[in-house]
Amino acid sequence: MNRFLRWSAVLALAFCLSPAIAAVAAIQPVKLRFDPRFVLEVVAKRMHVTLRPEVPLPGVFLESRTPLAQFQKAMAGQWPFTPPLIANSYSIATNEIYLSDDALFYLRLKRTLDDSLAHEFVHYIQSKYLKEDLTTDGCEMQAAEIQQWFREEYMTGNRVTGDAAPGCRLVQGADGARTVQCVTGARPVPG
Repeated sequence: MNRFLRWSAVLALAFCLSPAIAAVAAIQPVKLRFDPRFVLEVVAKRMHVTLRPEVPLPGVFLESRTPLAQFQKAMAGQWPFTPPLIANSYSIATNEIYLSDDALFYLRLKRTLDDSLAHEFVHYIQSKYLKEDLTTDGCEMQAAEIQQWFREEYMTGNRVTGDAAPGCRLVQGADGARTVQCVTGARPVPG
């Protein structure tokens, strides 16, 4: 009888979990809601940067359509390790943006593919237009703040108008010190 109960419980559990497992397996990669050029233009405007046609645009690669080896090669000189999977990042050397398009990743973090693209476009602008060292905390803080602003401004459905959400930009003082200035206040940039 004990063995019968165990098998019944296993079968019942398998029966109950099979729709959930099938649902997870059926989840398709997420897609961008906005054209990448639109996202870039919005980010550039937010950063008070004028895009120039002579500055090459970055390539944008999604995890579901990109070989891992390509990503690993692009990040080889930038990261001190070989990444085991494609992560959201901007490759300075190859001028390429890589994005995970795993739906569960965005569901779990309550983020979107579009706001992740906005984050990486910030790094592109920091590198190509502002000639910043992307290893500084200030660059990452600026990218995270603009990503959050983009998410709130364009992805939540409660779209606000104008520049109501926090805006940030890098400012160099007369003494050469750099700060990230945001509506919420200025923060020193290391270096």
